[in-house]
Amino acid sequence: MDIKELEGGITNALNEATNEVFSTMLMIKVKTQESFVKDEKNVSTDLISSLHFFGEQYMGKIAIFSSAAVACNIANAMLGTDTTDVNDEIKDGMGELVNMIAGVAKVKLTDTLGDMHLLTPWVIAGRHLSISSSEGGETGSNGGVDFALDSQASFSWVMTKVEYDKGVFLVGVQPNAVPEENKTSSIANREVESLKEEIKELKAEIERSKSKA
Repeated sequence: MDIKELEGGITNALNEATNEVFSTMLMIKVKTQESFVKDEKNVSTDLISSLHFFGEQYMGKIAIFSSAAVACNIANAMLGTDTTDVNDEIKDGMGELVNMIAGVAKVKLTDTLGDMHLLTPWVIAGRHLSISSSEGGETGSNGGVDFALDSQASFSWVMTKVEYDKGVFLVGVQPNAVPEENKTSSIANREVESLKEEIKELKAEIERSKSKA
């Protein structure tokens, strides 16, 4: 099935996972708004907590985008701390949060996406971070910092605005189909063809050796 046909189900699972994690792990009631598509070049935030996921057919990224104040508030609720500045402890807490949300969503999506693997989450923090950097990675004209999540081209994200009594944040997903050449079956087929070619060359070499004998 085309990944575009699955985006709605993936987003719903991610939103449900966000609600479950906040209500059961943080004892915080959140409200998810209607999802929307946003070009990553237009995203500006103070903290990005992200991880990659991949499977046989599908791959992508899940991320939380928040202000510094909201990140501190959420991480403090998780850790039982009272920090007002984004430090390593706050970043660790936000990394664990996206990991928990992705883990719950993964279980919900097993039937449609198959077995998925989650990579280690990572967090970047600063003022006015954007997801995709400018060509030269220059400091933004507004004095903020342009920071690239990775070196790939710019893509759109399916975003959901999440509200709670202390503020708002965004949960986003960027699902993609695994390129055909990267699929396990394709790799296996190439390896088999390579072995067949090696065997063919060996047989030819043996025949040449026999003719010289």
